[in-house]
Amino acid sequence: MSSNIRERAKKILSVVPPLGEQINSNGATAELFKQLTNKTQAQLEENWNAGGKMTTCNEFVGWFGTQLGSTKYLGRFDIEAELTRMKKGQAWVSATSGARPKYGDIFRPKKFHMGISLDFEGDKWNTVESGQGGRQQGYDIIKRKRTIWDANALQGWVDLELYFGASAPIGPVPDWLLGWWKVTWQGRLYYYYFDRGGDAQWTQTLPQNTGHPPTAAKDTGKVVVESLNAITIRWPATGAVEKLVKAPVATGQMSGTWNDRQPLTAVKM
Repeated sequence: MSSNIRERAKKILSVVPPLGEQINSNGATAELFKQLTNKTQAQLEENWNAGGKMTTCNEFVGWFGTQLGSTKYLGRFDIEAELTRMKKGQAWVSATSGARPKYGDIFRPKKFHMGISLDFEGDKWNTVESGQGGRQQGYDIIKRKRTIWDANALQGWVDLELYFGASAPIGPVPDWLLGWWKVTWQGRLYYYYFDRGGDAQWTQTLPQNTGHPPTAAKDTGKVVVESLNAITIRWPATGAVEKLVKAPVATGQMSGTWNDRQPLTAVKM
């Protein structure tokens, strides 16, 4: 997994001026707007004069993904389905997961729009988005925004680390991880089974035979081995991301977080 992907995102997005300033498709910033969207004021006006409603939220997101190194165009309203087609469905985080997007993550609201997450100041969410103008204004706009976080307004987002990281384990799954673990989250018990292929399955049914995987798992997640002692699990059904680290001395214990927010503990069975 690329450890500096978010620093690269910050560098790429530094071209967008601070909150309160903007890049317009006309005037002094027209050339920069064209660089970031591949669209000109003339192209926009041609569309508007023909009765269209063109703006450039997709194009800006597509440019950003390309700058990061994506070989696939990410400026798509059907981004969740496209990730699945690319076999990168593990990179999609549902807005119902309880998580929040991080710097550079590409988000898709429920309305037809796309943007790029920056950071949070409490519940104030900083983003950068194109498509902030349009036919009524007579020009399109790229600018930073600050809104109140509302997960209900989103479908979800593309997690940069999961997208640009491996879709399969990095390196071999360590022997100490294989088999059943008893996991505690929010005071409730869950049972995880890790296999050699890099899959994790969970159930709330106590396994009767710890030598076999669950017969009816609730979900199957992909394990990314960050190092010999750290793993990340992405659960596709909910979009939850769990990070666990093996205890330095006791090989049968792990601790970590659910969506970087709530604690998890795990004990080998």
